Amino acid sequence: MANFYDISSLTYQPSSNMDWFTKAIFGGKLIEKGKITPVIGVKESTLLNLIDLEGNILQADVAGCGWTPQQMAKLSEKELKVKTYKISLEQCIDDLERKRTVWMLSPGARNQELPASLEDATMTMLASELSSEIETKIFKGDSSANANDFDGVVKVLTDSATANKITGVSLSKDNILGEIEKVFARVPEDVLVPGMENGTLNIYVSYQAYVKVKMALGGIWGEGVVVSPNFTVEGDVVRYMGVEIVPVKGLDDNDMVAADAKNFLIGTDLVRDLEEIRLGQKAAPQDNIIFIDGRLRLGFAIPFEDEVVFYSPNN
Repeated sequence: MANFYDISSLTYQPSSNMDWFTKAIFGGKLIEKGKITPVIGVKESTLLNLIDLEGNILQADVAGCGWTPQQMAKLSEKELKVKTYKISLEQCIDDLERKRTVWMLSPGARNQELPASLEDATMTMLASELSSEIETKIFKGDSSANANDFDGVVKVLTDSATANKITGVSLSKDNILGEIEKVFARVPEDVLVPGMENGTLNIYVSYQAYVKVKMALGGIWGEGVVVSPNFTVEGDVVRYMGVEIVPVKGLDDNDMVAADAKNFLIGTDLVRDLEEIRLGQKAAPQDNIIFIDGRLRLGFAIPFEDEVVFYSPNN
């Protein structure tokens, strides 16, 4: 098999590789496209001292001398904790070459260009796969199942006493459009208005549910006629009443979540010496194997759980 990499100069390279971690964490579509908000510099935990205006500011002036102040805002002091994750991998160089070939020969938009060097190409592939795993943890993380994990969207909302919960049904092509309408209708008005104006409100679904949405919208009777005028499809982006339907990894097929991206916070360090990734080549006779090790910190929080709609048959 052709040797795509020049491995003759590969040596043990311990280094603080901030660019690599940045790509792994921020390269995924959730953060890159503004579907979740990052909080940088969290070393162990941090209090999210957030304020959100609520109620009516204007009061009727009845020409009296009375003073009846109104509650101006609600506060959140949610704690954002991060957990430490490590990367411990080893891989045969021939396997890496085959994986590189798959990446480079993928058709169309799925084709990905890799750097020429072994270290850079390996790190690029690893960063892409790690960003996918991070997305899954954001939605599926459960500290009760694994004490070393952080709680993700589903666990936080399941345990929440204030989230807007809807008892869902098994989603199908025939009912999913109507169920999305139910989720949209439950979004609080003070979240709906700014979220639609700023484009930060999203309805998160599984990839299976997303496929069902597209199938439901694909029913055509005549040239270019779709099922519902409230849904729009622009390329791979589907919206309901202007709110984007975002497919994510980690959600069950029958779950949906409506939330403002500013209310979904992913915490990470990225400024600490422990944020280190190392790549090296084993000594002979195992010099056809490379190893990778590193660590990073991640956590998740929803400051205002009462502003989130959680649709699930388990509610």
